[in-house]
Amino acid sequence: MEKQYDYQVPQFMCWWEDTIGLYTEEELYNQYKDTNLYDTEEQIGWGAWSQFLNKSIQLDTFQEVLAFLKENDDCNLNTEFISDNMHIVRVL
Repeated sequence: MEKQYDYQVPQFMCWWEDTIGLYTEEELYNQYKDTNLYDTEEQIGWGAWSQFLNKSIQLDTFQEVLAFLKENDDCNLNTEFISDNMHIVRVL
């Protein structure tokens, strides 16, 4: 069955070295809650360049990245956060 998209729910495209996926915040949490992605003590920080805001953004945790992308609808598709080998951008 193909995934059904609710355009009222933010969707995030995430990719690592050889893995790419489209996730809601809940799907991200369910799939990666047991990894260091949600561990606030071991994170190395997140950086981005926002074309819409025309500035760089530095955040400490993945939770801050999700909050920023959810609160800034104008940054859809043009603000990609990177931490080590993971990238995330909001697409819906």
